[in-house]
Amino acid sequence: MMSIRRQLLLGLMGAMLLCVLGAGVSLYHVLLSETNELADLQLRQLAAALPHEFAPDSGLPVAEDPEEEFVLQAWDDDGHAQSLVLGRQELPRYAVRGFSMAMVDGEPWRLYGESRRGHYVQVAQRMAVRDALAVSMALRAGAPLLLFGALLAVLIVVVVGRALRPMRRLAQAVEGRTPDALTPLPTQDMPPELRPVAQALNGLMQRFEVALTAQRTFVADAAHELRSPLTALKLQLQLVERAGSDEARQVALAKLHERLDRGTHLVRQLLSLARHETPLGAAQRRQVDLGLLLEAAVADHSALADSRNIDLGVEAPAQVVIVADADGLRVLLNNLIDNALRYTQPGGKVDLQTAWENCRPLLRVRDNGPGVAAEYRARLFDRFFRPDGQQVWGCGLGLSIVRNIADHHQADIVLSEGEAGRGLCVTVWFKTP
Repeated sequence: MMSIRRQLLLGLMGAMLLCVLGAGVSLYHVLLSETNELADLQLRQLAAALPHEFAPDSGLPVAEDPEEEFVLQAWDDDGHAQSLVLGRQELPRYAVRGFSMAMVDGEPWRLYGESRRGHYVQVAQRMAVRDALAVSMALRAGAPLLLFGALLAVLIVVVVGRALRPMRRLAQAVEGRTPDALTPLPTQDMPPELRPVAQALNGLMQRFEVALTAQRTFVADAAHELRSPLTALKLQLQLVERAGSDEARQVALAKLHERLDRGTHLVRQLLSLARHETPLGAAQRRQVDLGLLLEAAVADHSALADSRNIDLGVEAPAQVVIVADADGLRVLLNNLIDNALRYTQPGGKVDLQTAWENCRPLLRVRDNGPGVAAEYRARLFDRFFRPDGQQVWGCGLGLSIVRNIADHHQADIVLSEGEAGRGLCVTVWFKTP
């Protein structure tokens, strides 16, 4: 793509060249008009300056200057030529009154004729002489114009270079930045045209800094959380190796499998959290039927619900269609259902619902388990946070993933008590389409 500097220079130089050419053409036409007027006046003056007595070969000299190259002729009343010629060519008699044009040997001539003292006088001049004179005068008059045009071209180059200097400084300032140096660019001394660009770059660097901070926090938290399961796996493996009997070995292997499941779940949740931290793109959004999403989620979790004797179903199904990321909503719903099934006692109940309330679509997961104390609800979305007294194992990332996905959809999450003051109800309110 052509640079801005080149576009400016080509545009300004082209405009200047067109203006100079237009001025030159206008000057030529003005000078040609003036030349024609002066030359016509000369034709009349030459006709008026003829001697009172016409005699053959009156001795008028042949013009040496092209500007004075005229043909003067006279005829008497009987049509006899008086042989009074000034120039290098003799023309036929045209018998015109006043000014006229004639073609002689393919060349245009300007004629002036009048009758005086019993004679017809005809004065003529080639138009090429006038054109050459106008061109010569235009070149002499246009020489300063060309000089000023060249000077203007130099000034254009200098001015464009100085005008683009702040842009080069801005590019150098951005190019010299590192991921660890994301301080805002100073905008006080910038031209007004570059200030929005610098402010946009500052906003972008601020978002980069937030993303890098979140990434560093995520890596630190993940390293911290993975350290304990890996240490526990190593200790459990040592217990398997040291087992003195087959029964002890089987118990130790069962514990090892349990810890492997926990580690696998933690890694899976960490990967899901990292994947859903990035904002949604326009290509990821499409129409999603929340009712069908709930039915698919019930089918996916029915085996786990049956194994724990938990009643899992869809309450008051309704067709609610929103524009969203279907994969993200599936992960959100799976985490909510997984938490509800994990913490609800055997024989409990988990209801899923989608509906329109207050002119907004919602997605709701409600259980009748032990619930969460009100003082802990505000921290449930923090990474790796788990309320005290939990007997069910988990990693504390499920609701963090839910929060990220909801934020990308500009949705609100409300935590409340379940039915009859028991359990937990999680409602995701989406924005109005």
